[in-house]
Amino acid sequence: MIFSLPGQLRGPECKRVMQQAIALRKRLEPWFASVDGGTILELGIALRVDGSLGSFGPEGIENIVIEGGKVECDVVISNHGWADLSDKEIAVILRGRVLEAISNCLSTAGVPFEPDALAASVR
Repeated sequence: MIFSLPGQLRGPECKRVMQQAIALRKRLEPWFASVDGGTILELGIALRVDGSLGSFGPEGIENIVIEGGKVECDVVISNHGWADLSDKEIAVILRGRVLEAISNCLSTAGVPFEPDALAASVR
């Protein structure tokens, strides 16, 4: 299964979140390569990261869509004061939101997976 993790940012300080998102996506690639999604071939999670220039709305997972072998959703992440956090703190916040979104999307699409194996792939 192909996994994509693009993002939209509401402030220059949010670039640090995307740096962690790239690292997280790379760590998840082997896990996704092992998932048999059946008719689902791709999962795309669009990060909407709030920052100093505004907000995308309430934090959470929204707009789960299944179409043509692809599952997509948006994940709104509220402003956590990105400039004042360490890379490790940002990674922990991001990992939790992304793993929750992956679980929700795959469950909604009826794709069997082991949540423990997913979490273990990014520890």
